[in-house]
Amino acid sequence: MTRSAMNVSMLPADDTTCGWINSLPARREPKRLKGDVTADWAIVGAGFTGLAAARRLTELSPDARVVVLDAQRAGESASGRNSGFIVDVSTSRAGTREGEEAIYLAKHRLNLAAISALERLVQEHGIDCQWRQIGKYHCAADEANLGEVEAIAGFCRRLGLEYQELDRAALTQRLGTDYYLKGVFTPRAVMVQPGALVRGLFESLPDSVTVLEESPVTGIEYGPTIRLHSADGVVSTRNLIFAANGFLPSLGVQRRRLMPMTLTASLTRSLTQAERQAIGEPSDWGVLAAHGMGATVRYTEDHRILMRNTAEYWPRLSMTAEDLKKRRVIHLDAIRARFPALEKLAIEYTWSGVVCVSSNLMPSFGRLSDNVYVSGGYNGSGVGGGTIRGSLIVDYAFDHDSELLEDVVTCPRPGWIPPRPFLDLGALWRLRRASVGLGRDL
Repeated sequence: MTRSAMNVSMLPADDTTCGWINSLPARREPKRLKGDVTADWAIVGAGFTGLAAARRLTELSPDARVVVLDAQRAGESASGRNSGFIVDVSTSRAGTREGEEAIYLAKHRLNLAAISALERLVQEHGIDCQWRQIGKYHCAADEANLGEVEAIAGFCRRLGLEYQELDRAALTQRLGTDYYLKGVFTPRAVMVQPGALVRGLFESLPDSVTVLEESPVTGIEYGPTIRLHSADGVVSTRNLIFAANGFLPSLGVQRRRLMPMTLTASLTRSLTQAERQAIGEPSDWGVLAAHGMGATVRYTEDHRILMRNTAEYWPRLSMTAEDLKKRRVIHLDAIRARFPALEKLAIEYTWSGVVCVSSNLMPSFGRLSDNVYVSGGYNGSGVGGGTIRGSLIVDYAFDHDSELLEDVVTCPRPGWIPPRPFLDLGALWRLRRASVGLGRDL
């Protein structure tokens, strides 16, 4: 059989300034790919998707040789850099229009299954990750966006989802800021320290899984035996799962279906006791702007404020220190607008991360060829989405049917996107259009 080969177009190169990751203990020296390695299953990407797939493979095929490769340290790309929301009611309203309710409810069942699966693993392995099932808020601070809050409440009501509408006074009491005018609270969402969660999942993998870190795949030869090339070795495998999410297009996977976006966030130092009192000593919380391009804000269990309000189409993917410095100013302005009493509060960390999006907000899932599979493109909801779909892609490969797998495979596939340079022009135009009306919700 003729073999086909593909060279990887761009490798991950994340910054080293992520607050979630840098607040964790130092890690042991990684195991890297050296020489030739043979596997029954290889997985590219050691984030939530890849780790879930590896764990599931050990359950369905205990004797299989499973190898996971990551270009960086396991869990330190998007999986360890996100805002730490495990959503119940999806942040994406794809499927909420009349006649699309079945699509949304399938996504909702998958969200809840992901929460249950992760909670079980956290408890089983004693993962210390600030796991807090405290719900989340969808809020509007600008009068122009109150209709977005009402729309969220409306589809929750229509679909029978748990929710609570809150006015400004109620939000002020709960959040410690009077910035938001109206919100919807959904009670089953979970807040976590994502870097700690994904590291705990990595460190609790069965011993039969081999994880090769700092071993970027630079070339792929397809055939009955697939060869994954890295600088210092080759993995030969009978089956392959792509789980690299934002870097799937760089690997030549779903280039006309998925595209990366770069997000930046900042995390403050912990508030002092006096500062906590100044804002009414609220419990920890998480807010998602009702406007799709608005700010994600958290007040964490250890009394820090996280701000993420910069999302960009950034073809270089990674950002320089100077790039991050510019976005840090935007983050600090947004924090001070919400908490004017905290004028001395300083940002401790600023970082970037790459997410994977599609034109219709649907993820990619399934078989690419006889022995190649993919799961990715979670449109910013990868903690739960990657966990549940990473497990289910293995079920799919093994024809292990379930209601949850049926929920995944019946969802629409990602919409088509054009090649560059039309992609660049279209993405910039769409982001600019989506940002109209942000106002105070930035």
